[in-house]
Amino acid sequence: MIRVVVAGAAGRMGRLAVSSLQAAADVEVCGTLVRGSDAAAVLELARPDVLVDFSLAPASRELGPLAAERGISPVIGTSGLLTGDVAALRAACARARVGGLLVPNFSMGAVLQMRLAAEIARHLPPLGIHEVHHTGKRDAPSGTARATAAALAAVTGAEVPITSERLPHALAEQTVDFGRPGERLALVHEITDRAAYMPGLLLAVRRVRALDGLHVGLDGLLG
Repeated sequence: MIRVVVAGAAGRMGRLAVSSLQAAADVEVCGTLVRGSDAAAVLELARPDVLVDFSLAPASRELGPLAAERGISPVIGTSGLLTGDVAALRAACARARVGGLLVPNFSMGAVLQMRLAAEIARHLPPLGIHEVHHTGKRDAPSGTARATAAALAAVTGAEVPITSERLPHALAEQTVDFGRPGERLALVHEITDRAAYMPGLLLAVRRVRALDGLHVGLDGLLG
């Protein structure tokens, strides 16, 4: 059994993560963290193998290193972490010699969109990324859009523009446009139910402990 503590368990993603992990035959949810919880005490009592974090960035930048320093593999789904936060988490995982995952998007479709976008960019210039999310999403551009732009920049050497919208009835959608005079190609990925994120979360929980240090995204787990 993989013992897991879920942070941000009172939020939409946190509640869904708890129920999905509890339904998995090889996972035990041995604790939860909500705003105001004593994280160190909960981790000490629960002694999990993995911390799944869907809290907010101010809490997450403390929780990830706190878990890693205790030999607990962090799986971070929180948006809005800064470059310094990621560096601190990477250093904590390296010191403790634990695997960790920072996941901009747990959707398999989103991961495949990024992979395909990088391949297309080798042959057709990327024109831009347009992302749409619900009005409750705090960061703009989204972590997924920034990760996609970074993947495209690694191929083309050029910055790709991102436009963002926040709409009351949206969940998550990203379009990556490519083209040259006379033709356009668009990769569109849309999430209509947060349940789409759960297979990726389960994959992360099951594989993170075998990793060497911190990895970003699920792409390396898909083969």
